[in-house]
Amino acid sequence: MITQPERREIAIYSREELCGGYFILWIWDEELSKKSFPGQFFEIRAHASLHDAWDSQHLPKLFKPISVYDNSGGRIGFFIKNVGPGTSALARLKAGDMLELIGPLGNGFPIVQGRRVMLLSGGIGYPPLWYLQKELIKHNLIFWLHGGACQEDVFPCDEMWTLDGSMGKKGMVTQGMAELIEAKKIDLIYSCGPISMLKASAQIAQQFGIEHYASLEAYMACGIGVCHGCVVPVGRVDNWDYLRVCKEGPVFNAADVLWSKI
Repeated sequence: MITQPERREIAIYSREELCGGYFILWIWDEELSKKSFPGQFFEIRAHASLHDAWDSQHLPKLFKPISVYDNSGGRIGFFIKNVGPGTSALARLKAGDMLELIGPLGNGFPIVQGRRVMLLSGGIGYPPLWYLQKELIKHNLIFWLHGGACQEDVFPCDEMWTLDGSMGKKGMVTQGMAELIEAKKIDLIYSCGPISMLKASAQIAQQFGIEHYASLEAYMACGIGVCHGCVVPVGRVDNWDYLRVCKEGPVFNAADVLWSKI
């Protein structure tokens, strides 16, 4: 699914504080809402006028790719973790501040019916799957596994995993996949998270012969396919090419990704 992206300047409708440096910025735009689908993203940044007002030459000038977390009737949410200069600038924003954005961008998740679906997310891979599950839940059976480093990195789901054991089960979230695939008779997997998690989940899905769509994370300087800075290898070992995460992705059939070269 490809929609024509737009560049907009929009006031932040509201801001929601979460734990562990996570927060949600909400905007209201009915036209963009109708064009946005699960798995797509926007390039966003604080408006240039705010950069001037903050009087800091060290603020990032590039946009930051942020997945659509929620989208309903014109209300669009961006679920963000404050981890670096780009997200720190966004973390300073409040209701009424202006946001520059480009989008919606990329190809989203395929929407299905009548399937037994596993959602698998790690860390900040959670947001796009929240929007996806809202679209899938009426016509599919869903079981969601989510993992993080600690309790501040996990959010509502069916089964939680943390590396330090502070919430849910202790270990990597992929440790619970095989057992649940068999117990729940899973026939489709959607995933988003760190590359190490996606690699492991792709291997498990392949072992079970299960259809698997993964949303890849990559550094995106432009977000519109011009700079080719976010490419990933796709194809077979003897016949492969690079595709752009921002343009041909971020969602790929995991079986097509050449994980050994990432």
